[in-house]
Amino acid sequence: MELSENQVFILFLLAIPIACVAWTVTHEEIFKEPREYCVEHSKTGKTILERKIFYLFTCEYCFSHYVSAFFIFFYGL
Repeated sequence: MELSENQVFILFLLAIPIACVAWTVTHEEIFKEPREYCVEHSKTGKTILERKIFYLFTCEYCFSHYVSAFFIFFYGL
């Protein structure tokens, strides 16, 4: 399956809001309290699954994959 030029352009265009959302959630002051809560639980969670789920919201790279999946699903790409 080959991507058309239009699809490639849309994927590059979607990268901008994906990066913005991932950066905002994982670094900006507006999400400081929820992020600190997630950091604490990612270190002290009782199970590995709990620690990994909370870590998801503290890692920009990890979080961006889920934001990408949401955008791709939402836009039907």
